[in-house]
Amino acid sequence: MEATVSTASKAFLAHRDEANGTSTPRATPADAFQTALRAFVRGPRLDMEKLAQDLGISKTTLYRWTGPRDQLLSEVLCFFGEEAVRIGREASDGQTGLVRIEQFIRAFVESIVNFEPQRRFVQNETELAFRLLTTRGGLVQSTVVERIAELLDEEAATGSITLRAPSGDLAYAMTRIIEGFIYNDAITDSGPDVDNAVRIVCLLVD
Repeated sequence: MEATVSTASKAFLAHRDEANGTSTPRATPADAFQTALRAFVRGPRLDMEKLAQDLGISKTTLYRWTGPRDQLLSEVLCFFGEEAVRIGREASDGQTGLVRIEQFIRAFVESIVNFEPQRRFVQNETELAFRLLTTRGGLVQSTVVERIAELLDEEAATGSITLRAPSGDLAYAMTRIIEGFIYNDAITDSGPDVDNAVRIVCLLVD
């Protein structure tokens, strides 16, 4: 399953990397994405009308840059999902085999369950959140599956583990297990059982 890299995400990262300290006279699509990230974190809701006002542009322009709210939210969630992947990779750096996978999954899951803005989004807009986060082939889930599959392939290539199924299939199953622990717990506002989530996920590659 191959995820497409969002245009808005690319624009935001390019804008951040190329910043030179001078002020930007007019808002850009990259500014729109950056402002959307901040609005999502700030809460309580990513509101397109307010976002357009903050940027000093019309809603028509905003929608032309970002697409509808669902699309923008998917890209925002994907951005933070990639950040969780980065945290997982940093936590498992230097390890190999099942130990690396376990440490990656633990750090990845913990970073998500501890991210209050996403937890709030799942609680406040449950139906939409589930659709954006857990739809097979959607941007968010596809990206997570792809990143986990990459990790599995890396370890299989070194001989540290032997995969008993294609990496993409295993990564999808692992992602679905993680989703069950993370988002069901977010709805009930109970403490996520990270240990059990990690243990069950790792059984797939043990």
